[in-house]
Amino acid sequence: FVTLDWEAIFGALSYKIPFSSATITADGTIYVAGTIGLSPPRGGAASIVLGGPRAEAYRIMQLIEAKLAACGAGPENITMVHCFLVNFSQENFLEMNAGYLEYWADRELPPRITTGCSGLAL
Repeated sequence: FVTLDWEAIFGALSYKIPFSSATITADGTIYVAGTIGLSPPRGGAASIVLGGPRAEAYRIMQLIEAKLAACGAGPENITMVHCFLVNFSQENFLEMNAGYLEYWADRELPPRITTGCSGLAL
């Protein structure tokens, strides 16, 4: 299991994150999960990055990239992405998609599934 220094990434957290950053299997497959768009530390409590679904999607991909780097990999190694979009609407989907595409820029896109939901556990 690989776990990043969450407080260095997010700042002071009022809770313990109940999972690892990534898992590397015996065959070298890397699984990453539980990534939300928390902002970089600003001296206070952790919070979601400002800017809505677009900014959150971009930040999430940056955090996934950090997790992969800790495992010796990078975005080019991603084979599948699963997104959960809170308050699913066409507008929010388009915003999330814009941030996701901004992150990938001219790189090849991996397959992706997006599921709309009413809320997440955190």
